[in-house]
Amino acid sequence: MTIRKELFKSSIILSCSILIIFSILSSSFLYYAGISNAYVVIRQRNQAVNYFIAGYFTKIHNAVQFLASNRKIQNAPSLGANDLQDILNLYKSLEIADPDINYIYSGYKNGSLLINNYTPPEGYNSVVRPWYQEAIKSAPDISGGLPYKEIKTKEWLVSISKVLVDVENKINGVISIDCSIDTVANLLKKRGENYESSYSFAVKPDGKILIHHENSVLSKTVSDIINSSVKFDKKNGEFSYKLKDTYKLACYSRIDNIGWIIITVVDKREIIKPIILQTFVSILIIGVVAVLLAWVLSASLSKRFIVPLIELKKSVNAIVTGNCDHDSGYEYPNNEIGTIATDIEQFTENELYNKNIELQTINEKLELLSITDQLTKLPNRHKINNELEKEWKRAIRYKNSFSLIMIDIDWFKKINDTYGHQAGDSVLYEISQLMKNTLRSTDIVGRWGGEEFLVMCPETDLSGTKALAVKLCSTIENYQFTVGETITISAGLCEFDGHKSIEDMIKEADKKLYEAKRQGRNTVVHLTKGP
Repeated sequence: MTIRKELFKSSIILSCSILIIFSILSSSFLYYAGISNAYVVIRQRNQAVNYFIAGYFTKIHNAVQFLASNRKIQNAPSLGANDLQDILNLYKSLEIADPDINYIYSGYKNGSLLINNYTPPEGYNSVVRPWYQEAIKSAPDISGGLPYKEIKTKEWLVSISKVLVDVENKINGVISIDCSIDTVANLLKKRGENYESSYSFAVKPDGKILIHHENSVLSKTVSDIINSSVKFDKKNGEFSYKLKDTYKLACYSRIDNIGWIIITVVDKREIIKPIILQTFVSILIIGVVAVLLAWVLSASLSKRFIVPLIELKKSVNAIVTGNCDHDSGYEYPNNEIGTIATDIEQFTENELYNKNIELQTINEKLELLSITDQLTKLPNRHKINNELEKEWKRAIRYKNSFSLIMIDIDWFKKINDTYGHQAGDSVLYEISQLMKNTLRSTDIVGRWGGEEFLVMCPETDLSGTKALAVKLCSTIENYQFTVGETITISAGLCEFDGHKSIEDMIKEADKKLYEAKRQGRNTVVHLTKGP
């Protein structure tokens, strides 16, 4: 046997041994890396759904809270026909303003029901309905949500409700807002970009399912379905389970302001399949390289062939991992290998740089989109809440004052009805720009919802804030809007007194805004009227 053949034989044995060892290691690495990457993708999807559900139902919670504080709604059984019609008109306005709302209604302990465009079946009694009982159990808090089948249409809805109390602080009924479970569940069922088997659903902290694209599992617990105990005692986490002979990976996160848990699930086999394929391809590539390496070694050209590739791999890995200190001092040979290695290094550096710039740009755009109202280009409610939290903490720490202005466009529904929603959108944008140009650079204005805006005035007392609000009213009233109509606003003011919570300040400002509307609109209310 010639030396060439001996070398080739030794190279083959060595290469095969390396191939086997590397295949085992790479298979393990690819598996755990693939599972780890899958959890990252699932968590990202879960967080996106979390933000969606939080935004979707927080406004419902706020609407329930607002309606529950309305005195007319609280005492409806004792009111006349005109007052009852006012309540129904208010329900209708909110239903029109928010297309996500299916029904707004209130039931009372005498069994009566106030609702638009719905005739209860014979013998209907509000008190025995699930949404009424759930609100009673949750009193005085808003209910955590209840899926139920509507008695007449047989449609599955999720009900968010709260008890109504009269002037003697006794429970007089329940106010409730319903959203279609199918509408939300279909959005949650929408496939992710990475995994076709992914879907999400919402549960209560005790694991009871609230929203799911399969209506048959509603009101059941996750533990009952997967036959395994699952506790949601952390803000977010992950778990795996087997369902109908299919292994699944799941991530969950908590929505703090409404207390729900969002779970995102992916079939494990969908994750494993590409890992197996990738492992097979990797082993195949390594096998080819091993045979090539044996041939190169047998031909006594390893120095001129293998070393440059090894150095190239090190260089590329250093570029990818950001190891700026890597400098082997190796000079590539003046041949095709050296040219290719140099080109690959340059290509890798350029591509990595471009990808980093692209990722940075995308992240910046996503961050801006997440805090900006797309119509008015003002900070959205999420951003305003963050700024309120910061200013509130700063005011407490340094014993400063700050004030809020809650603003609502007068007769905005009339503008939409008369000129169309596009004209209404134009009015919202023009008013947002007027406020930005009129307010001080230190003030923060954002769209609170619908035609409502919230202005935060740092280190400003009530008198200063009133002057600013009056100036805003005058500026908007005297502005020539594109719709050709004179448009006015109403405003309610509130000043931080060192003790109020953010929620209390918003409620107070909203209450004064309601008083400004009651006084005839186009006015500013900054003092609370006595009894």
